[in-house]
This record gives sequence, structure tokens and C-alpha cells, in this order.
Amino acid sequence: MTKNVATKMNRGHRSSIRRSKPDDLDAIHNWLIDEEAQGVHGNFLCNWSIIERAHRDGELLVYVGGRTGLPLAFQLGGLIRPGILQVRHAYRGTGIGRKMVQRCISLASKRDQCLLYIECKPSTSIPFWQRMGFTLIESANGKNYSYQIIDKPLQLSEQGVAVAVLIRFFPESRKWEPNTKPYAAFSPPAKLTLNGTIYLAHRVQFHEEVFPDVHDVVVEIEVEGSNRYSDKAKYDDARKIGVTRCINGYYIDVVHPA
Repeated sequence: MTKNVATKMNRGHRSSIRRSKPDDLDAIHNWLIDEEAQGVHGNFLCNWSIIERAHRDGELLVYVGGRTGLPLAFQLGGLIRPGILQVRHAYRGTGIGRKMVQRCISLASKRDQCLLYIECKPSTSIPFWQRMGFTLIESANGKNYSYQIIDKPLQLSEQGVAVAVLIRFFPESRKWEPNTKPYAAFSPPAKLTLNGTIYLAHRVQFHEEVFPDVHDVVVEIEVEGSNRYSDKAKYDDARKIGVTRCINGYYIDVVHPA
């Protein structure tokens, strides 16, 4: 066998991660039925309608084995919301789950969704998710949720002057109780440009799911000790000044003139 032929054959055996196709869905269904009959722990056949819907919506990610051409794992929810990650029982512990999570994190980052949120189900999956960088959230309803915040560095403008910026997120009670403590506070390096826009060195992010009692979060933005904004994050004035709503919370990349 020549070297070129061998190279082509090896390429043909490469595994891949991609969106599901109709044949993948049939193969996954057969695998789930088989493992259900075997009593394999952590089988999501009971959620088949959800899996089908994710496929129809183009949101079902599959890991396809290079030698078999069959799906060995699938994921839905994109780690942005509670979903499903399942690896075929015979292939668990081979690194496929890690590869799927890494791909989902990469896709979420490209979509500018940096606040990840999942349910650890079954509970035996908790150590895996912790190894993948997720932090467990204590839940009163007995369910196990975890989150991860993807840091996003931003490029500071070469123009402008350095300014001190303080951004804090508070419970709604901040509006009538001045001594209310913040959920989180951030002081990123920042520059003020001639048009009044303030550019931050990295994204400021607030993950709502981390705080079970959060309702209408209040955001306060101070520049050099002076108040630039202090009110609910959901208001139009907050959006105009640079507070952006995303699936699991809010983020700020720049602070616009008031």
C-alpha cells in the first residue's frame, strides 16, 4: 500500500462532530432502545420527543465515529440552557463527552453566548461537569444545576484616557433600600474616548441563574465616582447605555454616553 493511499484511508476514519441528519436520528433511536432494554443507567429515551424536536430545529449535535459512521454521542441545548448529553455506554470514558462539551463551549462563544447553564442529570454526572469547569448551584428543589462564565477579553481603544469604572448588580430592593448589598461588582480597566464612550478591557457579565432570589436586577454604573446609571437592567435606558440582555443574564462591553 502506498503512503498516499494509506493517508486517504486514515482520513476516511476520522470522527467528526456535526449537526444531525435523518439517518443519525434513526441510529440514535435504535441505540437508546437497545440500552433501555439492557437497563443502562443514564438513558434519555424518555425524552425522545425533545430529541426529535432538537433535530427538526437543527440544534442536535452528534459525534460520529470515523470507523462506523454512526453517532456515538449527541447533545442538545448547547450548554446555554438545560439539555441532554449522552454517550453510548460502550464508549463512555473515552473522551467523547469532553470533546462534545468543548465543541459546545466553542459554538456558544462564537454566538456571543458566554453564560452557560445546565442541569446535571443524573447526579452522577456532577464530577464530570466540574472537571469541565462548571460550578454547581445549590438548588432548593433537589435538582442539580451548574454554570460557567466564558471570559471575553475586549480590545481597548488606542485613543482616550484611562478611567475608573465600577459596575454593580443589585437585588431590586436597592431602589428603596440604599444599604442593599450587591450580587456582584466589577472594576475592569477602561478608557474614555472623546465622544463620551467608555470601552472596557473585558466583558462584564451577570449570570441570573447563580442567584435563586433574583427578580428584577438593578445595575449601577459609576465613572470616576460619578453615577452614570442606576436602575433596572431590563429598562430601555439601560440598553441604550450598553446593558445587553442575553439568555441567562446581562453583559456590558461598552458604556455609552448617558
